[in-house]
Amino acid sequence: MNLYNLEELLVSQNPQFISGKIDEVGYKRDIFPQFCHELKNKKLIITLNGPRRSGKTFIIKQGMRYLIENGVSPKNVSYFQFSSILNDKEIIIKLADIFLKKYSIDGQKYLFLDEVQLVDFWQDQVKFLYDTFKDIKIIVSGSTSLFYKQRSVESLAGRIYKIKLGALNFHEYLRFKKIDEPSNNRAEFITNLNIYRSEFRKYLSFGQYPEVVANSELDYKKYIHDLADQIINFDALYFLSKINRQLFLDTIKTLSFDLAEEFSVNNVAKILNSDRREIGEYVKILSELNLFNTCFNFGLKSMRKKLSGSKKIYALNSNLTLNVNGFDISYLNDSRVYGKYLENYVYTRLIDKYEKVEYFRVDGKEIDFVTEKDCFEVKLRETHDLTNCEKISVKLNKKFNLLTEEEVFLL
Repeated sequence: MNLYNLEELLVSQNPQFISGKIDEVGYKRDIFPQFCHELKNKKLIITLNGPRRSGKTFIIKQGMRYLIENGVSPKNVSYFQFSSILNDKEIIIKLADIFLKKYSIDGQKYLFLDEVQLVDFWQDQVKFLYDTFKDIKIIVSGSTSLFYKQRSVESLAGRIYKIKLGALNFHEYLRFKKIDEPSNNRAEFITNLNIYRSEFRKYLSFGQYPEVVANSELDYKKYIHDLADQIINFDALYFLSKINRQLFLDTIKTLSFDLAEEFSVNNVAKILNSDRREIGEYVKILSELNLFNTCFNFGLKSMRKKLSGSKKIYALNSNLTLNVNGFDISYLNDSRVYGKYLENYVYTRLIDKYEKVEYFRVDGKEIDFVTEKDCFEVKLRETHDLTNCEKISVKLNKKFNLLTEEEVFLL
């Protein structure tokens, strides 16, 4: 691609060069304040990563608008979204050169590079810009952790600040639907409780993708199935060039049935009549794609035992796990199924708040989640004998917390 065509693309993607403004885009995610703080307060390269359709581009555009509204010249804010056909050698350096020489003015400059994982050896080019220009802040985004896995001559270690963007949480879902979020005011909360119960099931079924929530006319089933096809036929290939697509899909389906349950790669391999090493690779890929997480047993002290022993599996997007198996919202009418998905949601909230989240199971005694200072047990209602859970918490010297459905809504 010649420089003139590249400049045309740059200008077409940056209307603020002419208009001096960026239109409001979408609703704000919970991480938006953190994103803005890092834009203004750190020189480090920001990496914004997350699964497909999690809203990374929206947050970038919102961040650009925030900068302009807070005194940064529109000429000093530049955005570029890459595609598979824009993988030209040194394209990032060429873009930066055009931006810096022909459009920017004095002052702090911001360069947003979207879907950067599609550029070979992008790290080397970004590192060069970071080391060469002291007045340019670089923000890169890409699907999941794919772009951390690409090989490069140079590393960005010590130069980046990572921000991870996942599925919408329940509060974000309500915000997108313009429904009041659960309040600590008890009277207000009880007044809206039936609404939250109804909406939470919708959220678990099809409410974790921003685009689906914001556009009620979308066929969410087709949307999610198309997304699953992209994950299987494109994303997974970044990690493994040869993949059995049907077996990969069957692995997703099998793990989806095991949510909040102990599982092992050996058992999944037996169920699917396949090689355990292949299934192990697929489970690792699904973790790298931020679709599933394994949760270790706190009761096993050595890492060797944690890795070799049974673990629990949790989905980071329940919309995908329900829909790939052909289930709809009615599947959650079974209280046992709903209880698993409630526990699964708690896990996703806890990993956002705590550095390490595990479960505890030793000699038949168990508790759902263990963090540095707390233990959590998830129950639909306060109708269970929690004596054993409380004893485990005392033994572990941690605070015990019961999370019923109501408390989960407030997380």
